Amino acid sequence: MTEITRLFSSSYLETGAVLRLSEEEGHHVHKVLRGRAGERVEVVDGAGRLFVAELLGGREAKILEERPTAGGGEGEEVVLYQAVPKGRHMDLVVEKATELGVSRVVPLSTERGVVRFSEGDGKVLRWRRVAEAAARQSLRLRIPEVAEVVPFPEAVREAGETGVLLHNGADLPPLEDVVPGPVVGLFVGPEGGFSDGELVMAREAGLSLASLGPYRLRSETAGMVAVARVCAVVECTRSAGRSL
Repeated sequence: MTEITRLFSSSYLETGAVLRLSEEEGHHVHKVLRGRAGERVEVVDGAGRLFVAELLGGREAKILEERPTAGGGEGEEVVLYQAVPKGRHMDLVVEKATELGVSRVVPLSTERGVVRFSEGDGKVLRWRRVAEAAARQSLRLRIPEVAEVVPFPEAVREAGETGVLLHNGADLPPLEDVVPGPVVGLFVGPEGGFSDGELVMAREAGLSLASLGPYRLRSETAGMVAVARVCAVVECTRSAGRSL
């Protein structure tokens, strides 16, 4: 029997336990997907383990069995520090970065950024819902964290030598040449790019500067491309390690 969707639980689950779905999950399973009692869903618990569960009446599901999952990825972390683009483009960035395997998305406030934020505007909550839906669709075992909006100076201090700032400056090495290891923080600027002061600040904090190629990409495009390329490097490194 094919499972109709994948759910995420923060609890530590065991075979035979009965899981209570949240109101939002119950609506998605029963109203959107038309799930019925007896049908099955996948559930990922708080420890990243994958289970199969059978829908019961109401918003309950019984855990039937644990399923094996592909190993690898421990200790790897690709964080996207993304200057928030205009409109709803950040939704697309979060969605595609999640599908590609990003571990965390940090919305950036930068000097040349044009998007302004106010407390309670709901943007971060919406991006978190986008990340959960994308993790479900792409069959991930983890929903990437979407952080609150962080000022650029705080972000570069956090990333330090694991950070790579993408820039269109001349003679910069390609991104793949400066990936520092399995933990990478990717910095993508706004449409107007990073300011001179921000570039100095990044270098002083230990970040590397790199290029995505000869063309000037839109901010949201650059974020998705950068994540795809770094995740490919990390996966190739992991595969090479397994083959030794």
